[in-house]
Amino acid sequence: METPQPDDLSDLERQLSAWRPSADGLAADAMLFAAGRASARAGKRRYFWPTATACIAALAAALGGWLASERAERLALARQLQDRQHAAEPAPVPAPDQARQPSPDSLLAARLSLQRDFEAWLASAGGSPRPPQGAAVTDRPVLRARQPVDKLDQ
Repeated sequence: METPQPDDLSDLERQLSAWRPSADGLAADAMLFAAGRASARAGKRRYFWPTATACIAALAAALGGWLASERAERLALARQLQDRQHAAEPAPVPAPDQARQPSPDSLLAARLSLQRDFEAWLASAGGSPRPPQGAAVTDRPVLRARQPVDKLDQ
């Protein structure tokens, strides 16, 4: 380290540079230990993380207990439903003709009717496709995505 020239220092600086620390009673290990203890002493902040951890653990335990009770209730209800179904009288078995006939409003019935006889299906559906009564039949032009505006577009 470069020693300053006496001309560069003020009177106060010259006095301070003449002083030297005393080595008596200076223990570096004790000083570092005391500094570490002082930094670890944090008042109320000391209890924040243990408290937060305990709250989260309690929440997890409560949710786990609630989930277990919900599952037990669901299984009990499922058992009751199965017991009721087994205790009820069996449903009458439909005749073979009824078992193969779908309901008249279903798409399967329409498909089967079309496969068998198209004309019979039209008659059961209400006749041939005609416009509804009271609707005027007019010749309407076919709409296209883009019709030419003038002769240049053609």
